[in-house]
Amino acid sequence: MLMRRLGTIALTLLIGLPLSTAALERNDFSPPPGRTPIVSLGPTPLAPADVGIGQPIPDLQVQGADGRLHRLSQQVGERGSVIVVRDPDCPVSRRYGPRIAELAALYADQGFGFVMIYPNVSVDATLRERDQRRLRIPGVYVAKGSFALADALGVTSTGDTFVIDRDLRLRYRGAIDDQFGIGYTRPLPTQNHLRNALDDLVAGRRVATPATTAPGCRIDADPALDRWFDRLPAGQLVG
Repeated sequence: MLMRRLGTIALTLLIGLPLSTAALERNDFSPPPGRTPIVSLGPTPLAPADVGIGQPIPDLQVQGADGRLHRLSQQVGERGSVIVVRDPDCPVSRRYGPRIAELAALYADQGFGFVMIYPNVSVDATLRERDQRRLRIPGVYVAKGSFALADALGVTSTGDTFVIDRDLRLRYRGAIDDQFGIGYTRPLPTQNHLRNALDDLVAGRRVATPATTAPGCRIDADPALDRWFDRLPAGQLVG
């Protein structure tokens, strides 16, 4: 938790926002009144070939918050799965909770499964359960295996989302939309990246923008960090 807080402070100082003790305590890193949002930190397109678009994701086995083992291929719906990076400690991730719940309500019935991963050792069972109650999304909430899956996907940010098809091939990776980020907030999104990708897949089209950056708190996707969760025996994480 201390390292995450220090990292957030450093990023805030880097982008030039004044940081008060009150703002730190309430996790409020919005620009002060009258300050122009730094929208250059919003999502930007990435070269699909550089970030694994079209490549298969390993069929990992993880342990859910329900204590059961789940293989990734078992969570794929008729059209695929949406994998969402969640971190209740990160302001950006927290703000996107309602948005991802809205998208799940729209697309679960259109053939997509949902998997929530928590690649942060400070997110304990209590925080995951609280997040699950708030989201109310049917799917898997990963207790152990988040770091291995995050590493396989190339997660770098708590704003990252991923869409894989029935063959576990990566079809989209990037931001949910461009409304929230570190240091800025728009009144409404101007680009609905994840929703557009899901619409393209439902329609059988090539995803128009298959990869973007995703503003959020930095993630260290080191599979070795899964050792913090000792309920799953070593060697059963990857099948």
